[in-house]
Amino acid sequence: MIVYLIAGQGERDAIATLLSGHTYEIRPYPDVAAFLAEADLEPPGCVLIDVQPSDPTAMRELRAIRRSLPIIALSSRANVALAVRAMKEGAADFLQKPIEPEKLDAAVRAALDESRAWFERGRKKRELLARFESLSTRERDVVDAVMHGCANREVASQLGIKPRTVEIHRSNAMSKLGARTLPDLVRIWLDVGSSLAQLNAE
Repeated sequence: MIVYLIAGQGERDAIATLLSGHTYEIRPYPDVAAFLAEADLEPPGCVLIDVQPSDPTAMRELRAIRRSLPIIALSSRANVALAVRAMKEGAADFLQKPIEPEKLDAAVRAALDESRAWFERGRKKRELLARFESLSTRERDVVDAVMHGCANREVASQLGIKPRTVEIHRSNAMSKLGARTLPDLVRIWLDVGSSLAQLNAE
């Protein structure tokens, strides 16, 4: 698990000491620009950033990575407005300095759990789309017709092929998608549609 730490030298040393009892790999950066330019982002992980009231753009610049790498904002000011702004810009948590070790540990653990879950969802989505890409055009046509409630004979009539050929294409598609039953096929096909829609939106 990687903790990306964005703060001044003194703060980086202090926070690294607080986290030294864990097995996290800590990668320090002096500012957001250095982090974005140099970091090899590898989820699962999280970002700890020392937020300064004088630098309102820091959190905004991290928006692109906040889903895969949850952000924990740190500040020495008891400033409600700053906390609200950080959360609006995508921070998963906000801790006020001096930081209590227990609260820091809990926040980092929660952020890493969130990143791990995001990473696992992404892995499953990639596997699912790879299975979908392995389908032939005819197999996709057959499954799509089945999803619209068509029986094999109706599918055969629509596509100009024999019912037995429809059965073969459907069986091959189910095997490639990892579907053992029709309900499995419906669920997986809906997941494929959702994943494709998300990719198009991105």
